[in-house]
Amino acid sequence: MADDVKRRSYRSPRRREQAERTRERVLDAAAALFVERGFDGASVGAIAQAAGVSDETVYGRFQNKRALLGELVQRAVRGDDPAPVLEQPGPRAVAAATDQHEQLRLFAADIVLRLERAAPLLAVVAGAARSEPELAALLGRLHGERLKNLRRFVEVLASNGPLRLRDDRAAETVWAVTSPELHQLLVRVGGWTRRRYTQWLSETLEALLLDG
Repeated sequence: MADDVKRRSYRSPRRREQAERTRERVLDAAAALFVERGFDGASVGAIAQAAGVSDETVYGRFQNKRALLGELVQRAVRGDDPAPVLEQPGPRAVAAATDQHEQLRLFAADIVLRLERAAPLLAVVAGAARSEPELAALLGRLHGERLKNLRRFVEVLASNGPLRLRDDRAAETVWAVTSPELHQLLVRVGGWTRRRYTQWLSETLEALLLDG
């Protein structure tokens, strides 16, 4: 009996690790195919084949393509840290800084990495939202959550000095300037490097938001 308990205890962590590796393989394969082929072009069968699993495994873990895409966007926004965005080290460092210019530099350096990961997938969501009501709702929630987080950023920025714009307009301005669509235009179409985009974003927000 004791040996059986030990074996089960040993197998359980190993099975969890294997399940997590399988999940990550499916997510990686789906991300690549969604960006390459779009939502309609990336079938569950193709995702399963690329991940080296069965169709049933994909359905069992994610239910459907819409849920899979939503999971991908959340992973892209949060990165390797499963914590909500505002609880992660980058945003916490922005909140802790006492100089507005430093806050903007830290903010730009943090958000550019999130945009690099998430913007291509958000473009997939936006493209499919025209014919998929659930994805249209997902897109609305994602943009709403982004605006909510940016309102908090404006609050911590304003705690260190006055802003040119009132809080609501300031948050909406940051929301627009840091949009995934604008990032993709400048980086994918315009060919901007990460460094150029980050510097431009920091300087642009300084000009738009800070007094003097």
